[in-house]
Amino acid sequence: MLCLLLFGGISFAKLICPDPNPLNCYPELFEPSTDWKTVKEGQIIPGGLDIRLNIDTLEREAKLSDNNKPHENGAVIVSEDIMEFDEEQDLSEALRHVSKFVDHGVGDPATLLRKLEFISEMSSDSDYGVDTMQYIQPLIRLSGLYDEEGPKDLNDDDSDEIRERATIILASSLRNNAEAQRKFLQYFSDPMDFVDHLTAKIENDVLLRRRLGILGSLLNSGWFMDRFESIIKKLLILYPQLENQATKQRLMHIISDITGDVADEDNDRQFANIAQLTLIGEKALDDGTLTLLDELKKLKLNNRKLFKARSEFLEWLNLQMEALKAAKDPKLEEFRFLRHEVFGNPKAMRKSYDEL
Repeated sequence: MLCLLLFGGISFAKLICPDPNPLNCYPELFEPSTDWKTVKEGQIIPGGLDIRLNIDTLEREAKLSDNNKPHENGAVIVSEDIMEFDEEQDLSEALRHVSKFVDHGVGDPATLLRKLEFISEMSSDSDYGVDTMQYIQPLIRLSGLYDEEGPKDLNDDDSDEIRERATIILASSLRNNAEAQRKFLQYFSDPMDFVDHLTAKIENDVLLRRRLGILGSLLNSGWFMDRFESIIKKLLILYPQLENQATKQRLMHIISDITGDVADEDNDRQFANIAQLTLIGEKALDDGTLTLLDELKKLKLNNRKLFKARSEFLEWLNLQMEALKAAKDPKLEEFRFLRHEVFGNPKAMRKSYDEL
């Protein structure tokens, strides 16, 4: 038995209105075409469509499959048994399969990858994202975030793909999903330790970008906003260690989202600007502050024309010099060098010595 669904013309689906502006309303029932289209929040996807997860935006996209040909009048013929396909039951089965594979080695890598791909396609839906958070532990283990060796008998290619796919699932489940974020953060006794693992330098740049995607998905959580200054510093310290330009750009986009700064075409110049603003707010010269200051120094010495030190930053260096002088701290010499030779006017170095 076939059921005829009409798309275009008159729509019988009710509307979803994300804000008071009626022009922003869209049909609850997703209207497919032969091209990939983004599935908006809350939309119901008819059965029988091709579905994928856009890796760059972490949004679900769908289109007509090769088996679903458009009718001449714009109608789409979808079999009733496909429409009754229980996606939620399939997701639960896929998550259980992942858990059994991790805990007991049940299954093979090829099947695991298919299950992970299906979960990644479903997890961007808010309800399914929350369901996925019930299986945080096996996904964390597969992601390799905590130096897990992962399942045995995997070749390097399968192992890398499994880590990347598990990481994508975590990021897409958390994106714009407050309940999933809450469940996720509750799992960790010390979420900042988790952030340390997310921002650790690894050789696999693709996987590192996927991990940064998790952090990007947590930007709007209350927990994150309460700790954004510490997290920004960790990200800024990571930046100079990166060589891959795509990874550096991804990192700076996340930092820009946090600070609200307009993105700069030159990642290094944007890093220098945000690093200065971050240091200005630092009162204690802890290890993180000194490390960030040292990286900023290296960048300036490597390309003196890249950026000009902000006046507020120079004043911050002056205040630090006064405090170090009063405490007779040996770091005073280094800070004098930074203030005048690196970031300021080298000719003022002599005058600084005369004033001692």
